[in-house]
Amino acid sequence: MKTTLKKTMAALSAAAVVAASAAVMAVPTSAAGVSLTMGSKTLTLAELKAANYQVTLPIGVTDSINSVGFGVTLGEGLTYVDLEASVKKATCLAATNDAGNFVFAPFAYATVPLKAVSGQIAAITVEVSKDAKAGDTFTLSIDGKDSDGVETSYKNGETGDSGVPGGGAGTITIAEDPTEPTTEATTAAPTATPVAATTTTAKVATATKKPAKSTSSPKTGDALPVAGVAVAVAVIGGVALVAKKRK
Repeated sequence: MKTTLKKTMAALSAAAVVAASAAVMAVPTSAAGVSLTMGSKTLTLAELKAANYQVTLPIGVTDSINSVGFGVTLGEGLTYVDLEASVKKATCLAATNDAGNFVFAPFAYATVPLKAVSGQIAAITVEVSKDAKAGDTFTLSIDGKDSDGVETSYKNGETGDSGVPGGGAGTITIAEDPTEPTTEATTAAPTATPVAATTTTAKVATATKKPAKSTSSPKTGDALPVAGVAVAVAVIGGVALVAKKRK
């Protein structure tokens, strides 16, 4: 009788566990109280090379939690490098699959008294393919699943709320390097009036211009012009001739 009772209780317990698990599994992602978020970043090819092709993105939650398990799937062209908790005294130990394109990490945070955290909880660093070029976009997705696709759960220790977290996605975008602005139009010398040529022409004109004839009477001591001398001679000769006839 005792054996039968134990078997019955065990069966009921197992059924209860299965029912509870099914109830949690049945929570749709869109109806989850907490969702996981993945940051995005845009950088130029020069910036990517300067960072040795490594990019770090934030991982967060949309509401307060104390624990959550999440998986990050890396898109083509990305390789896992590191993942660390962003909250002091929190643990977040990451493990990757053999291909290196999936990372699973359980996050846990406990304090006395118990306090929940929200916002950024971790940061993941990935390496972008060295074949990356301007215009390329690489995607990372995050959700509450492990490498086998089994759903995990979050829990808020203060309120007791729990459930399957919703998922999200982030991107790494490679932008064009800025081009150097052309300076030809701004540095070209403006067209100016050839001042030197104008000045030279003015000087030549001044040099070749004949002085105007003076119409004023000559001053005492000035030399008479040739025509004036001839007239004077003629007058003097006439006076002499008249004087001679009178004698």
